[in-house]
Amino acid sequence: MRSVRSVLSWLAITLSWTMSASAPLPESSGDPELLQFVQKNREFVLRIKEDATRTRKLMRKEFKLGNDDELMLMQELLGISQVDLSLCRTDPCDMAGCFNQIRTGLHTYHGYFSHIKEILPSFTSHIESLQVDISNLSSNLQQQMQESGLAVVAYPTVENPTRPSFLESEKQIGSYLALRNFEKFLEMTFRALRHCSS
Repeated sequence: MRSVRSVLSWLAITLSWTMSASAPLPESSGDPELLQFVQKNREFVLRIKEDATRTRKLMRKEFKLGNDDELMLMQELLGISQVDLSLCRTDPCDMAGCFNQIRTGLHTYHGYFSHIKEILPSFTSHIESLQVDISNLSSNLQQQMQESGLAVVAYPTVENPTRPSFLESEKQIGSYLALRNFEKFLEMTFRALRHCSS
């Protein structure tokens, strides 16, 4: 029964994501340049998510990881949390706060992926490709914020950053779960861009 509920829950999430991705942008009183920016970068987010999903599936196949229930339990045990995008859910949208939170999340995952490259060198090319896209998306957001006169958070370069504990103790599962969380983060980013343009 538990596995049936898990499948039904997964189907509901997938259906909701598909409908959201295919739906047209709502009418907006905002400027056309913002709408164009949002549309372009929502498409970019979708492409990054597709690449992340492919990489995660390759990891699962290579490492022969367990079922979803076991992996969810491991995520709880390892204390892998999602980044905060609460400012992206305010009504009306707090664009400055939301975009800065998205950029903070992108910065966080870029750091995670730097560690994953070190501990799983066979996935270096896949992870580096994701990092390039992360940097480009963050730059796109920063440029739009500057053009809109919004305050931009700067991120100093950190030498020899500390490796997250979940990547230290469970290298393969931790890396897989980081990628899965990244996909969920991109889903939230997709919805946030839509919300901030309406």
